[in-house]
Amino acid sequence: MEAKEKSLREVFGSGPQKLVVPFFQRRYVWNERNWAELLKTIEENDDVKVFLGSIIIKWGENREPSEATIVDGQQRLTTLSLLTKAIYDEFDDEIRNNVKDTIHNVLFYKENTTDPIERSEIKIKHSRVDEPAYSKIIRAGVFEESRVDASQLIDACPSKIEECYMYYRKVLAEKKQEELSKIFNTMYNDTNKMLVRIVLHEKDVNEQAIFDTINRAGERLSTADIIKNNIFKGFIETCHGDTSLRQEVNDLYDQKWEVQFYSSTGENEWDYKRRFGNVSKNNLEFLLYCVACIRWAKEDTKDFSNKLDLIYASETKNYNFEDYKSLVEDINCYAKLFSSYINDLNEKMRDNSKKEREYFSYKDDVRRLLLILEIFGVQMFYPFVLKILKEANGDLTDTKLIEQAKMLETFVMRRRIVGGSVSDYASKCNLILNKGVKQLFVQTGEREISISDVEIKMALTNVNNETARMVLFWIELSRKNKNSDIDGLTYTYTLEHIMPLKWQENWSVSEDQIEKRKAHIYDLGNMTLLRNSLNITVKNSDFKGKIEGVPADRRRKAKEGYKGNISLDITAEIVKWYDEVSTIWDENAIDKRKNRFFNEIIELWPLI
Repeated sequence: MEAKEKSLREVFGSGPQKLVVPFFQRRYVWNERNWAELLKTIEENDDVKVFLGSIIIKWGENREPSEATIVDGQQRLTTLSLLTKAIYDEFDDEIRNNVKDTIHNVLFYKENTTDPIERSEIKIKHSRVDEPAYSKIIRAGVFEESRVDASQLIDACPSKIEECYMYYRKVLAEKKQEELSKIFNTMYNDTNKMLVRIVLHEKDVNEQAIFDTINRAGERLSTADIIKNNIFKGFIETCHGDTSLRQEVNDLYDQKWEVQFYSSTGENEWDYKRRFGNVSKNNLEFLLYCVACIRWAKEDTKDFSNKLDLIYASETKNYNFEDYKSLVEDINCYAKLFSSYINDLNEKMRDNSKKEREYFSYKDDVRRLLLILEIFGVQMFYPFVLKILKEANGDLTDTKLIEQAKMLETFVMRRRIVGGSVSDYASKCNLILNKGVKQLFVQTGEREISISDVEIKMALTNVNNETARMVLFWIELSRKNKNSDIDGLTYTYTLEHIMPLKWQENWSVSEDQIEKRKAHIYDLGNMTLLRNSLNITVKNSDFKGKIEGVPADRRRKAKEGYKGNISLDITAEIVKWYDEVSTIWDENAIDKRKNRFFNEIIELWPLI
């Protein structure tokens, strides 16, 4: 690996002759903010050193002409070349003639020294999706030495490449020739080392690690892009020049990858980022992690999410054409399942208006599991979920799918209720991918993985809010499944502590009972669900105020209590207790209710 400061002329004009954007690289995506910022940096720093960042290239095997792949910096180099061409097209005839040699040397190369200039090839060989627009713009009017009418180069639905060029033509058209010359001279002053060029050699295989080490302050190079490029590079190589096979690879890319993961309007569901501890991964990268787990993880594999590109490189090293085809089709299949069941639910739970329309029924076993995993952020079991969904062909009524989903749900809920660690979930997922979900309930050494009923009951005395909300939600739905015609509920209810967190205001007890009272505040028996959060006046009221609300007076409107929120059975039973049993809500009442909940919990999530 070599890193050196380079002028723009050196980057473009002094080897390698050909800079290749990987054939299946993500298309050009910079926008007006990026274009304006780059031009401003050049314009405002003509008297000082201009620094535009780093680029990373990797030498290929082809040396005639010399060729290197752009690992990182495609967006920057493409923009600089489009800016160069836009300035050239705005110059008057005299200046165009003066800079003609520079344009030929930085934007083009000749395969053979004796070739006529008009047979020159474009310096940057763009990806297949951007190549037509880029080539048309860069080549237009250079060798014919004619003026370029920008509007004639642009399609009805312009690409980002075309938008960039048009943006610069419009901005530069407002400038004087002297100003254009100043920008051009700043860019192509050989003493202005405005880029750091990092050159990787064939043995430098870990491009991701190298990028992160060199450019920690920059935007992280996409692991998903590295994996995609390597997959299709290897796929193409297995064609051995067979044009029909190459076309099949192209078609597979268009149909199975481009359509699935790319959006012409900008970011899409695959760009949304999830948090994994201190690490952020987008959905595409996480999908590729899931596929890797399903295909290659062994039962004792702990986690390889941080070396995903190396895993793909290693596992596909000896792939033939059919192996690559199977991998691409697998990724596409899992992507559709991921989009339909995981991304879709994630997006709905993040959007309040959609969340209010998304109903869950106790009978929907698989969706029950998906909601639990989504709300609790238990993402490391998604490889297993995708695997069993694929085996069931996405049929949520499949008996085997339901059985496996229930077992995983039981494990996650029991672990969650007792506040167990999730740090081993990646390794647990790899275990059940290889040996089946029942492995979550077997004895390992002296420690049984299963959470006992005794542990569950003890944990109900102190349950965190999100866990309590989920437990109560499914208790409510299981009751409705048995006793009513209501088919589903939305996961939009507010958790309410019956004896309030600020109990000292209206629920005082003798000094010797204070610790006992404190210990019952976070008891599951002291919690319920409401459609809307109570007004703060009611929230901290005594038990009567909580049930009946606060009546109106001259200064305020009436505030409703539980009697205005009895659509749920778990709330209606509190009102019934008040009306028929006791107007006192204390530790004994909480304990009795907790015990009823305990019996329902072990019925909902029984030990296997």
